[in-house]
Amino acid sequence: MIFHALISLYERLDKTGKMPSLGFSDEDIGFVVNINRDGRLLGQPQDLRHKIKANSYEFRTSTVPYSNKVGVRSGNAATMPNFMVDKADYVFGMSGAKTKEKYRKNFAKRIDEVCGESDDMGVVAVKRFLANWQPAESTSLEGWEEISGNHGKWVAFRLEGDQVFVHERPAVKELWAKFVSDEDYPEGISLLDGGSHKLQHQYSQFKFGTGASLASFNIATFESYRKSRGDNAPISVEGEFQSSAALKYLLRSKTQRLRVGDATTVFWAERKSPIEEIFGQIINPAQSDEGTAKPVAVFLEAVRKGYLPRDLQEDDGLKFYILGLAVAKSRLAVRFWHICEVGDLARRLQEHFASLEMVRSSEKDIANPGVWHLLKETARETKDISPVLGGALVRSILTGQNYPQGLYHGVLSRIRVGGPINHLKASILKAVLVRNHNMEVPMSLDTERKEIAYLLGRLFAVLERAQLDALGKVNSTIKDRFFSAASATPASVFPRLLRLSQHHIETADYGFRSDRRIGDIMENIDDFPAHMNLQDQGQFAIGYYQQKNAIFGEISEAANKKKLNKDQGEE
Repeated sequence: MIFHALISLYERLDKTGKMPSLGFSDEDIGFVVNINRDGRLLGQPQDLRHKIKANSYEFRTSTVPYSNKVGVRSGNAATMPNFMVDKADYVFGMSGAKTKEKYRKNFAKRIDEVCGESDDMGVVAVKRFLANWQPAESTSLEGWEEISGNHGKWVAFRLEGDQVFVHERPAVKELWAKFVSDEDYPEGISLLDGGSHKLQHQYSQFKFGTGASLASFNIATFESYRKSRGDNAPISVEGEFQSSAALKYLLRSKTQRLRVGDATTVFWAERKSPIEEIFGQIINPAQSDEGTAKPVAVFLEAVRKGYLPRDLQEDDGLKFYILGLAVAKSRLAVRFWHICEVGDLARRLQEHFASLEMVRSSEKDIANPGVWHLLKETARETKDISPVLGGALVRSILTGQNYPQGLYHGVLSRIRVGGPINHLKASILKAVLVRNHNMEVPMSLDTERKEIAYLLGRLFAVLERAQLDALGKVNSTIKDRFFSAASATPASVFPRLLRLSQHHIETADYGFRSDRRIGDIMENIDDFPAHMNLQDQGQFAIGYYQQKNAIFGEISEAANKKKLNKDQGEE
């Protein structure tokens, strides 16, 4: 199903000219070697990269001649050159200070195999360059360490007077297309359609670390019936090329790709739709830009109200595909594969954001948090976030299934070690309790609720406020010392805190306010439980957050009234 959907995407994009033809691929060009008709180097190799930050570049993208074998070369890399454009090892015969003469000879041999006696000026010039170039001269080239380094990418040739690379010249492309069409492949049954086709023995690899294939038999234990590698899952040459070209397109896209945890997620619709442009910004708002900010806001506002925006109403029944991939020992592991209709997707997102809905403590709180915002609340540092949690969370959002318990446990753990109980943490706890445990949890303070865990959370917030009213700003409050114990074993902590609060109430200028709040809550508490389970601890934290937020609101309102009265008196 994944391959069929990718092939359909290729066919759709190919009609608009966005897909390469069989035997070609869109690749990154880092440097270009300018040569004259005699094959002599003109000046220094030109750096085509645009540096974004340290070790991060934007490259010149070009549709290059491409053999499937090039993407998987490793130990026998010297015998697998590309045609007319490749890494510095093949073009110059050097890698750093190490000679790679065999690479350069095979690169030249491949050009001879493809071009024969072609009199194309570009081909002739490149042949002359390779015949005359001395590998030892490479180290004297300006920026050689970059050209031959990990971020140099591929090196292309350009003939003096041309605007295009040599491999982009029409005659050169025709030579390569003919060479590819004449290549022999074994024939057999393709698993994609059950028909007889020329079969591709090796699946393409994609840029995940050192490279990984969507279908791979790189270990003998994966093979069956004495079949070798790709013969275990035969696929037609054309089908493999189209599916890999489409996946490459998605992996290069800035709008149809996002990273969540250890999974790279790509998504597309069965035909062009605005949802392709905004879905990534909905799931991961950190990627938003000015061009998508307004459409995303319109979409979220619409789904909150239960309908699709006007520009998406015709796409209600449109199929939408979401594919999450991660590397597992040189193979691409499918973290999740989800197919839905755009209308269903909107409803799932509406349910998700409704579950998260929680009163905000300030305007800085994120109204529509993305997956990464939620994940960051589960760990002190991003490197400590569970690598599989992101994929599990995305899957639960898209399917409406229970949220991963790791999300809930991670937030509670952060709270226990003294982390602040902010808007996002309270939202996560509420969402898990609502969806996973079918509990009714208010989005703002509800003074009518009688659940003991919720009441104790409110009470703890009031006791903390009493301390602050009496002592002012302190290095640590009762939350820093007692919150974990109070939420897990209330009977061992609250009697002591209540006795301490009497001293705070007597000391504070407005202690009667805290005394009244404590009394209102204690009317509904008969005794303190010895233990509370994890669900109760979540309610405790929510009650604490909402009560604290309400008290802060009262204080802010009183301060604003006081300021207003003072200003009016001065007038």
